[in-house]
Amino acid sequence: MSQKFTSTIAGASIFISLLGLASRGLGFFREMIFANNFGLETEFDLYLVGAVLPITINAIILYIGQNYFIPEYQKKYASDTEEAQRYFKQSFIGFTLAGILLAALLYLTGNIIINFYMHSASLDDRLSAATVFNIFLITIPFSASISILSALLQSVYEFKYPAFAILFLNVSIILMLILFSDRFGVYIIPVGYLIGTVLQFGYLLYNSGKFVRINLLNDKFELKQLKSVLSSSIIIIILIESISQLYTIFDRYFYGEISSGGIASLNYAFIIWFLPISIFSISLATAIFPIITKAINDESYDEIERIYNENISINTFLFIPFAFILFFYGDIVIKIFFERGKFISESTEITFGVLKFYSLSLVFYSVYAVFNKIFYSINQAKILMFITIAGVSIKLVFNFILVDLHQDGLALSTSISFIFFFFASYVILNKKLKIKDRLLFLKEFIFHLVNCSICIILVKIVTDSFLKNGIFGEVVTIILFLVAYSLTVFKINHNAVNITTRVFKRLNFFNVLKTG
Repeated sequence: MSQKFTSTIAGASIFISLLGLASRGLGFFREMIFANNFGLETEFDLYLVGAVLPITINAIILYIGQNYFIPEYQKKYASDTEEAQRYFKQSFIGFTLAGILLAALLYLTGNIIINFYMHSASLDDRLSAATVFNIFLITIPFSASISILSALLQSVYEFKYPAFAILFLNVSIILMLILFSDRFGVYIIPVGYLIGTVLQFGYLLYNSGKFVRINLLNDKFELKQLKSVLSSSIIIIILIESISQLYTIFDRYFYGEISSGGIASLNYAFIIWFLPISIFSISLATAIFPIITKAINDESYDEIERIYNENISINTFLFIPFAFILFFYGDIVIKIFFERGKFISESTEITFGVLKFYSLSLVFYSVYAVFNKIFYSINQAKILMFITIAGVSIKLVFNFILVDLHQDGLALSTSISFIFFFFASYVILNKKLKIKDRLLFLKEFIFHLVNCSICIILVKIVTDSFLKNGIFGEVVTIILFLVAYSLTVFKINHNAVNITTRVFKRLNFFNVLKTG
């Protein structure tokens, strides 16, 4: 009997990738609606402040659920299916109860939390943020349950259900915004999030019933189940993920110290900054991770260095021109995606100022995104945890130092922290992996930086003579810059071109399908 397409590794990879692309597209469309409906108004700042902690907790819970549940469930299922059933029920009850208790605790301390963020804000503004905060709290128990239901379905190789369920959130928020934002304003966003979360829960609960008998009332919850899987390595991974989520929380603390609309401008600029990371770096990490892990296990040091150097070459080749575009022409990118409705030209100008500072760290973070995976490959999660703690601490310290620059200062502190992540990882991995050419990044960085600088100056000189100012002229300039940059690299037959082509072929859907 043949396997279902989405239950195979190849099929699941293709299906999840397509749904992931659809989800990112919907998420970006959602942000465009936010920009149209709310712009950089104080109302949207208040939403971002009220939403940040519950949304961060939901993201952490989802990650914890997977690491807690999947390894132990599969181990139990291989030897005793009844024991695996009990383990699922205990985990489901435990996570749901923990979610309820956490939500209740946050509700009781909500005023303290909101006042901590908004110590200098008016009473009305604090009440608005508190309302958003309280609506989001309702989602935490559901998210805790969803984390275990998703992990169960992934454990039995039914990847399509969790992947499809992700779409509920963005679709629900988009529909609520289109139908009711004029009437309920920014409060409709957490309502849409809540509806999407409940739909996710119902959908996953129904489909989980095909694989386990869900009759929770007949089972007692046992705390000893928690002790069986909370190994030190999982706790370290949880700490890394939790600590790395503190960036937005740290920025929200300075709500009262920066310009009105500053928090919103940080949000929009970061979305644009992160877009190439999400498309290219995550794909690259996916391709490199299993290959370098095998090379490390085989102690093939020449192969390790080759893959390590490929990561550096590809990222510098791809992301330095992206950084130039965001730094010099980010206002055009912002205009195209966001400037409509309440997101006016002044909003573009403020957001562009933030985006410039974010762009300084783009290439460094793109390389670090793969370095992050390598630390797990060489079983050095503890070192990664210390790097993460140090980087987040640098972010907090520089927030205080640079807050006089308002939202630009907060963006700059983020870039400083991300650059630290890169250099700390680079120095440590060079030593741990016994890399011979330790100046490769510097050589690649200088080459592409000089190439981009020459190309952008020449293109600007040429286009200024025959193109008028405006979006069309600027878009043509960007295209010509990319063409000039690419032609230069191809003309000299730079190694990064061949490396990039070879690595991304590993991600080709049709090749994956053939091997499946």
